[in-house]
Amino acid sequence: MTVTAIIAEYNPFHNGHQRLARAAREAGGEGSGVVAVLSGNWLQRGEPALLPKGERVRAALLSGVDLVVELPLPYAVATAERFAYGGVALAEALGCVDRLAFGCEAGELLPLERCAAALLDPGVDAAIREGLGEGFSYAAARQRAVAAWLGEEAAAPLSRPNDTLAVQYLYELKRRGSAIQPLPVLRQGAGHHSDAADEVTSTASASWIRGRFLAGEGEALRPYLPPASWEGLEAARKTGRWADPARLELPLLAALRRMAPQDYAALPDLSEGLEHRLQAAVREGTSLQEVLERAGTRRYPQARVRRILLAAYLGIPKEASRQPPPYLRVLGMNKTGIRILAKAKKTASLPISHSLARLERQGGRAGELARLEARSTDLYGLLYERPVPCGTDYTNSIAIV
Repeated sequence: MTVTAIIAEYNPFHNGHQRLARAAREAGGEGSGVVAVLSGNWLQRGEPALLPKGERVRAALLSGVDLVVELPLPYAVATAERFAYGGVALAEALGCVDRLAFGCEAGELLPLERCAAALLDPGVDAAIREGLGEGFSYAAARQRAVAAWLGEEAAAPLSRPNDTLAVQYLYELKRRGSAIQPLPVLRQGAGHHSDAADEVTSTASASWIRGRFLAGEGEALRPYLPPASWEGLEAARKTGRWADPARLELPLLAALRRMAPQDYAALPDLSEGLEHRLQAAVREGTSLQEVLERAGTRRYPQARVRRILLAAYLGIPKEASRQPPPYLRVLGMNKTGIRILAKAKKTASLPISHSLARLERQGGRAGELARLEARSTDLYGLLYERPVPCGTDYTNSIAIV
C-alpha cells in the first residue's frame, strides 16, 4: 500500500482540501491511503480553530482522508519552520509514509527545491542572520538572502504563502535525508488569503469561509465545502459548539497582565529584547489589537506577536517546538486508515496510541506534552457558547467512520 501524508489545519475542511486528498490518492494508485497530520484546537495564526479537532477529523475522514494523527500544540502554533519541522517529523516517524503531498502556487517541484536547497547553504543562513540584524522580519530576510543567492525570480516562491510552506517541507525532508518523496499539487481557484470565493472552481479560502460563518452566512458556504464539512459547521452553529475567537480576548489579556518580566523572557520565538516591548504593550494596551499594534514592528510582524501571546496564554515552554515530537497520537480513521495504522504499529519509531492518557503514562517529555495538550483543550472549551468541563481531551472518543 502506498501511503501519502498531508500536513494540515482544516480550518475548516473545504473543497480545496478535498482536491488535495484526491490528488494524493490518485498519485498513490489503487489501494493507496492518505494520512493527515492535523493541528489540534489551536492554530498557527495564533488563534483557536473554528471547530474542535474531533469535528474537523470527522469531516476529513468523510471527505478523502483515511487516518488522522495530531500535530502537537507547540508545533501547531509555531512559525512555518517549526510547523513543518513537527509535521515532517511525525510523517517520517510513522515509518510507512511514501509521499508528502502539499498544495502550492508553483505547481511544480523544481523552483521549490531550489529554494529549499539554498536554505541549507551556510552562506544563505549567514545572510539571513545579517538581514535580521538590519531589522528585517525573518520572512523578509530569508527571501532577501535567497534572492541574492539565486536571483529575484528564483526566490519568488518565498513570496507566496503555500509555496513558502512547501519550501519548508522540502527543507525538512532534505535536512533529514528522508526517503519520503514530495508531491506538489497546484492550488486552484481562490488564493490562500483571498477575500472572494471562486464560483467557477467552487473554492474559497479558509479565512473567507470563517468570515462568512462568523457573519451568520452559513447557507452561502455550502458550495465551497464537502457535504460532511458543511453539515458539521451547521451542527456547530445550531448547538453553539464552535470557538468564538472574540471570547478569547479578555482571558488572554488577563493572563498577560498577570505575567512577571521573567515570564515574558521565557516565551518561545522571542529574541533581542522583544520581551520588554511586549510587556510595555500589555501594560498600555486595552484590547488585543492595541497590544498587537504596540508590540509589532517590521522585525516582529503582528502575526508573530500573536503566536507569542497565545503561547503565553497556553503555557507553551520556550524550547517545546525545537525538540522532536515524543509520540504519535491517532485522532481518527476509516477502514483504509485501520490498515495503515496496523502497518504503522510495526514500523513507527515513536509510541503510537489514540489514548492521551496512555501516552501521558510514557512519562518524561511525552507526559509533559500530553498534559499541555489536555490543558489547552480545557481552555479551548471555554470559547463555546456553553463552556464544557475540563478533561475532554482524555474522554472524547476516537473518530471511526
